[in-house]
Amino acid sequence: MTWKHLSLSVTGKSHTARNEPGQDYCRAGSLRVSDRDFFISIASDGAGSTTNGGVGAEIACESLYCQILSAIHEGKTISSVTNDEVRTWISLSREAIVARAKQDGQRVKDHACTLIGVVMTFDYALFFQIGDGCIVFGDKTGYSTVFWPEQGEYANMTYFVTDDDFLEHIRIDHKVSPPEEIAVFTDGLQNLVLSFSSRTVHDGFFRPLFAALRSEPGNGCGSLSTHLTTLLLRDDVNARSDDDKTLILAVNIPVS
Repeated sequence: MTWKHLSLSVTGKSHTARNEPGQDYCRAGSLRVSDRDFFISIASDGAGSTTNGGVGAEIACESLYCQILSAIHEGKTISSVTNDEVRTWISLSREAIVARAKQDGQRVKDHACTLIGVVMTFDYALFFQIGDGCIVFGDKTGYSTVFWPEQGEYANMTYFVTDDDFLEHIRIDHKVSPPEEIAVFTDGLQNLVLSFSSRTVHDGFFRPLFAALRSEPGNGCGSLSTHLTTLLLRDDVNARSDDDKTLILAVNIPVS
């Protein structure tokens, strides 16, 4: 099987009102290497209280994506990736952020960002996360979260790749078979599509989106992407969450 996917980020009203750029970043792609199909999804949310959270988010995603690609091209199977190797990937991404901060004469914490990652093959799925945002997976019968968004001691706080104790907040999970459908999103969407009181997923949000993605002729910027962008920029959506919003959707497609 392979994966059909789309990814998008929209800038929240809290930033556009101040004429600021968005601070979310994502990278997703499907590829075939040596007759094996892979799907990679990385998303990051730069801390809104920082000056360069968006820069940190971009560096974290791009560095991690390149490390995973390198491992795949070297013949690494996802099922053989250990938790320590995942921690090494994330540590190297953090080092890339540290290097950029030093180069620019800035503090590392000015580049604070969360990190969410998914790597899947036809028979295995690897998930990891630091901070809030979420990974939702399932099929038309229902959806669940891999990790619940992790928040800090106080409201509106979470954990970041740039924290000194980041290793303590890396959550990792493995699944022997990949889900049929998967969504990755940053915290700008979590209050809209998750019920925090019951710790459940609003299936009614995801089910039609996955169905629409399956009917799209290809990946990328089709009518569904345009529809989702319009939806996430609507005033009533921004009234409930004025933060940046990143969403990655993927569905598996059997290969005949």
